[in-house]
Amino acid sequence: MTWGTKLADGNDPYRELFEHSPDAILVIEGDRFVDCNPAAAEMLRFPDKRALLARYSGGGEKGTLRAHPGEFSPPRQPDGRESFEKADEMMKIAFEQGGHRFEWEHERADGECFTVEVLLTPVYRDQRRVLHVVWREIGERKRLEQELRRAQRLEAVGRLAGGIAHDFNNLLVVILSHAELLQSELQSLDAMDQAERAAEIQAAGERAAALTRQLLTFSRGQPIQPKPTDLVELLSGLDGLLGRLIGEDIDFAMKLGEGPITVKADPSQIEQLVINLCVNARDAMPGGGHLEVVLERCLHAESSELPGLAAGEYAVIRVGDSGEGMSQEEIDRAFEPFFTTKTPGAGSGLGLATVHAIAEQCGGGALIQSSIGQGTSVQVHLPVIAAKPVTLAAPAVPSISLRGHETILVAEDEEAIRNLVESMLSQRGYRVITAADGAEALDLIGQNVGEIDLVITDVVMPRLSGPEMVRRLQIDHPGTKVIFMSGYATQGSLAAIGDERAEILEKPFAPRVLLTTVRKVLDHG
Repeated sequence: MTWGTKLADGNDPYRELFEHSPDAILVIEGDRFVDCNPAAAEMLRFPDKRALLARYSGGGEKGTLRAHPGEFSPPRQPDGRESFEKADEMMKIAFEQGGHRFEWEHERADGECFTVEVLLTPVYRDQRRVLHVVWREIGERKRLEQELRRAQRLEAVGRLAGGIAHDFNNLLVVILSHAELLQSELQSLDAMDQAERAAEIQAAGERAAALTRQLLTFSRGQPIQPKPTDLVELLSGLDGLLGRLIGEDIDFAMKLGEGPITVKADPSQIEQLVINLCVNARDAMPGGGHLEVVLERCLHAESSELPGLAAGEYAVIRVGDSGEGMSQEEIDRAFEPFFTTKTPGAGSGLGLATVHAIAEQCGGGALIQSSIGQGTSVQVHLPVIAAKPVTLAAPAVPSISLRGHETILVAEDEEAIRNLVESMLSQRGYRVITAADGAEALDLIGQNVGEIDLVITDVVMPRLSGPEMVRRLQIDHPGTKVIFMSGYATQGSLAAIGDERAEILEKPFAPRVLLTTVRKVLDHG
């Protein structure tokens, strides 16, 4: 069958293909569109093809199409070039090269711009040069590509942040521990002025430790302890703290509804999430305003504003303010690490990145609604579970002696930390053996068979990691008690420990935390 051949019923099969194709197909003669199919009219959001032809007849016969490609486009393309001028160049390239494929921004009848992939194919009809044009809308594909690039960028920054936090935590162990020991010694000598200076060093170190926790939360290297948590109870306990944090010049309200609303989350992370949002909202209202924290339930369909979430019931924590608001460009970048709209030195740019990371770790998501001058609302969606929430009240800790006589092996590649831990344990009566890595630790255990009561080991070490060293140790010495020290434990390294009951001591830790953990493991395993 050749072009122009008609079927027995008089219909042209090629015309039928043109009219019924789901792709937008158009025809250009000279530099004007002269025909299009209904799919093109639909893509441009005209009620039908006749409505499009009525608007773009170009002064010609009624019901015909005569329009330059630039007339279906915004004045300029994303690269800044004028649409009419660039369209002429694209058509010229198609004739010179025998075809041309490129991306183009068109404008719908209602003014909305959208991106299409354009395929121009030149043909010759009765010695006239004609271009067959196919449009395929690629807005969703572009959005997914941007999401992928963003995810890859966040992953790269997360790895960098986690590595920095690991090294920083090792330094903070030494700084905080020595500051606490120094403060205690100065107080015993009644040198209170010097003791206050040591306290300032410790306070600065604790602020740095809080920053590294944010870095680790963002990079997902922070060990978390998710449990069934009632958000109503948790947020009720933050009411007083948030009121003091926000200040008297801001009208603060909290609306929590009826509980329990239970999610599986680490309570400390949810507290950090809410505090970060409230601090951001406070800073957006330097002249005062209104801040509201609302907790409610909602049902998500798969077509919700957070398309990555499964359908089901979610708890929504909404923090809204009457502050300066954000532009769309700022909203698009708000969850990126180190991006901030605050003045230099006024913020780390980790607040919203941490919120987003915590929400995703809990199986949820976060979104921002805002406009300039109209305030901002940040919503965090967390999946609701049916389990009974655990109590958030801290159990009473019995007073225990921090002294001992047992033999402890310490495996740590950072010499300063290794020496510090050895000193703190030795001063309390313990016999301490030290190793610079897992391989040396195994050799020393072999030389002291039956004498090691406890192994304290870093997770990440050269030659042989802590988890692998312990795995080999348990083959020949099952039941050996172990404490892992972690400054930056990836999910892979934590999984390698292989025992959810393993004791993990997070860096940076205070001397008393170390000594208490040691005594607890030795006495109770």
